[in-house]
Amino acid sequence: MMRAEQKVWLAFLALAIFWGTSFLFIKIGLETLQPMTLVAIRLIIGFLGLLVVMRWQRVGFPRSGRLWFHLGVLALINVIIPFNLITWAEQVVDSGLTSVLNSTVPLFSVIISGVILQVEEVTPGRVGGLIIGFLGVVLLIGPNIRNSSGQLIPYLAIVLAAGCYAASSAYARRYFRGQQPVLVAAGQLLVAGIVVIVLAALLEDQSAQSFPLQTAFALLWLGLLGSCAAYIFYFFVLEQWGATRATLVTYLIPIVGVTAGALVLGEVVGWRLVVGGVMILSGVGVVNLRRRGQAAVVQTPGD
Repeated sequence: MMRAEQKVWLAFLALAIFWGTSFLFIKIGLETLQPMTLVAIRLIIGFLGLLVVMRWQRVGFPRSGRLWFHLGVLALINVIIPFNLITWAEQVVDSGLTSVLNSTVPLFSVIISGVILQVEEVTPGRVGGLIIGFLGVVLLIGPNIRNSSGQLIPYLAIVLAAGCYAASSAYARRYFRGQQPVLVAAGQLLVAGIVVIVLAALLEDQSAQSFPLQTAFALLWLGLLGSCAAYIFYFFVLEQWGATRATLVTYLIPIVGVTAGALVLGEVVGWRLVVGGVMILSGVGVVNLRRRGQAAVVQTPGD
C-alpha cells in the first residue's frame, strides 16, 4: 500500500509535469490549429472532465446569479485573457521561454496584493525580489526582440497573462472562500468555453485547420491533464501540505517547460534563458519568504 505522503509527492510531481508540459503541447497544437480554436477545444475537454468529477462528488452548479457573475469575472481574468494571450504568443515564442516568463505570477501577486490592494506587507526584501525577478524578464526579452522581426508584443503578452493569473488569484481569494474547488474550476471553464467558442467561430477560419494524431493528443493532454487533473491535484497537495509548501511547484514548472521544449522541439537553451530563469525564480523565492505571522504568496501558476 502506498503511504499518504507518497501519494502527495506523486500528485505534486504530476502537477509539475502537467503544468510544465502545457506550453509544449500548446506549441504542438498550433502546428495545425489557430490559437482561439485550440483554446476553445481545450476548454471543452477540460470542462467535460471536471463535469465527470462534479457528478462523482455530487456537486451541482450554483443557482445564485451573483456567484455566476463572479465566475464570469474569474473566467475572464483567469482563463479567457491569459489562455488566449499565451497561446497566441507561442506562435512566435519558444515554449520553454514561455514557461519561464509565466513563472513571474508570484511577482505580480506582490504588486497586486501588497501595492494595489494593500492586504499584504511590502517589505524591503520583497521589493528586492521584485527587482531581481523583473530584471530577469528584461534579460530574457531583450535579445528576442531582434529574433522576431522587432516584435516585442508576444513577449509582453505572456507577461500580461502572468499578471492576469495573479489578479485572478486575489479575486478568487476574496469571492470564492468556502466554495468547492471543482465547482469554481468547472464554472469558470464553462463560461470561458462559451465565450471562446463564439470568438473562434467568428474570427478564425475553421476550414484552414486540421486534427492529425499529434494535435488530438496535445488537446487531450491540455484539457484532461493540464486543465482538469492538474487543478484537482493542486488542491489535493494544497490540502495535505499547506500553501507554503505547495507553492514549491512554481519552481518546477519552468524547469519542466524548458526541458520539454529542448528535448521534444529542439529549442535552444542559451545562457540568457538559464540566467534569466534563475533570476526570476530567485525573485519568486525572495517574495515568498515568510516573515513571522505572514503567509506566503500563493496562486495556481499553471497555464
